[in-house]
Amino acid sequence: MHDEPQAPTPSPDATPPQCLIGRLERAKVHTGSKSERVALRLVLIEPVDGQGAMVLRRAGASPYQDLELQALEGQVLRVEGVMRNSYFLVQHYRVVSADPAADP
Repeated sequence: MHDEPQAPTPSPDATPPQCLIGRLERAKVHTGSKSERVALRLVLIEPVDGQGAMVLRRAGASPYQDLELQALEGQVLRVEGVMRNSYFLVQHYRVVSADPAADP
């Protein structure tokens, strides 16, 4: 007797993906703490939950250096993913433009 495979059950605390748009920049974060470092962050076109920028980490990429995202510094990105404690975990992204005013 073979049982049909079942789709994984989402955990009760599973967060639905969010979509953010902003300009990618490198900036110092957590200034004055042991966690102070230069990180890639998305300066948001529209603030989310009172935050004007989010540190990005791409799913499956190194948390210390992401050459793929670094190559996009200065460009406007549309990212989809989930918010974690201190960063936004990017599951998908695309370049929107080099000028945020050009793309609503």
